[in-house]
Amino acid sequence: MKRWALSVGAVLLLAPAAQARNLCDILKEKGVLNDVEYNECRAEQEKDEAKTEKKAQEVVATKWPKWLDMLTPFGDLRIRQEGFYENGMIANNRFRLRARIGLNVAPSDEAAMTVRLASGNPNDPISTNQTFTNEFTRKPFNLDWAYLSITPSHSIGLQPGWFSLLGGKFAVPYFRITELIWDDDLAPEGFAQTVNFLDQKEGFLRSLKLITTQWTVDQIANGADPFEYGGQIVAGTAIGSVANWNVAFADYYWDHMNSVAKRNLNPSSPNFNSSLANSNSVITDNGNIVAYAEGFNVLNWTTEVDFVNPFGVGIPAGVFGDVAYNTLADGNNTGFYIGFGIGKAQRDWYHDNLKNVGDWSFAYTNAWVEKNALVSLFSYSDINYQQPTAEQKGSTNVIANMVRFDYLVLPNLQLTVRANIINALDPGISNATLIGSSTLVRTQLDAVMRF
Repeated sequence: MKRWALSVGAVLLLAPAAQARNLCDILKEKGVLNDVEYNECRAEQEKDEAKTEKKAQEVVATKWPKWLDMLTPFGDLRIRQEGFYENGMIANNRFRLRARIGLNVAPSDEAAMTVRLASGNPNDPISTNQTFTNEFTRKPFNLDWAYLSITPSHSIGLQPGWFSLLGGKFAVPYFRITELIWDDDLAPEGFAQTVNFLDQKEGFLRSLKLITTQWTVDQIANGADPFEYGGQIVAGTAIGSVANWNVAFADYYWDHMNSVAKRNLNPSSPNFNSSLANSNSVITDNGNIVAYAEGFNVLNWTTEVDFVNPFGVGIPAGVFGDVAYNTLADGNNTGFYIGFGIGKAQRDWYHDNLKNVGDWSFAYTNAWVEKNALVSLFSYSDINYQQPTAEQKGSTNVIANMVRFDYLVLPNLQLTVRANIINALDPGISNATLIGSSTLVRTQLDAVMRF
């Protein structure tokens, strides 16, 4: 037997307390082992450790049910303090929470199902917030997502990831950099398909894909159902190592939406939903809403340029823009969000979801959205305009300046300070009885933890 092996055995017998330290290191420090013998000792010790680790994994594998490998839980919790400040209006401050928890089940790499529950008013499609109110009563928890995702590949001879299909209730699958057209909390119902034509890490054109959707807005037993039919082409490019540039073009067509206005926006209808935020033009008959004044076929141009180190100090920055044009409206049919960001977010400056502790980011967005540029029922929920005696409930006919600062203070815990400075774009065409357009300042202080 080798001398170092005898020495290790002796130490094990004579000094059990020393096992907390590496025995090979102890023997070398005492001069028992030379360099060659020390390396042999460490190699043998690493083999033993590997065997022990393998046995431990085998034990866990025998006790851990196989079906648990299919499951991936996820979720987040946001606590928000929100304030509303305007001349002539008593300041309004409130606390809100948003709680979401979900589970993804993937029995194979070609098929999966996802279910998520979320807090909030079930009648509001664009908010999962819940206000601290009603004498500590319990808050509702609702089905937010429930969908199947199919990504066929080797079973039918396709390249993995080339095509995917969603069916059910899911997050908006389009490439988005703002909430100009789609609120982040919206969960449409229907189907979506994605075709990835190109995905590579070299060259100027890095990715190219097509996204299409068919969504059921409502189900009408004795008439035509309102639908959304949409498509978007998205290209991702790289300008050397200097910047990344993403650009997209989309067309969203809304069919038979007049039944939505008549059934859901009309206070005299048994299906009236007071939580829907409409600021589009409507047609009335004896005070009853009977239709939208304009149709909706929204063309959307989206672009984002992310610079890796534009100032030479190691801090990324970028600019972004989102434009909407409704071809079926005779006027007041254009909207846009444009902005810039700087910090460690490195992309998606409007949202600024950070990853590493100590990362920070600042972003500014300017919004101009005319009355009939898009369907206000499904757009950004936190940009509606209000006055002391009236409220324009919806995301159109507004102009706003939005600033935010984000900081990741702990792993998965992000703090955000945000201010939306909002005015009515044209008080004279608002559905509400607005008098002028004094400035509304809406502030939000968020603490978000994700897993």
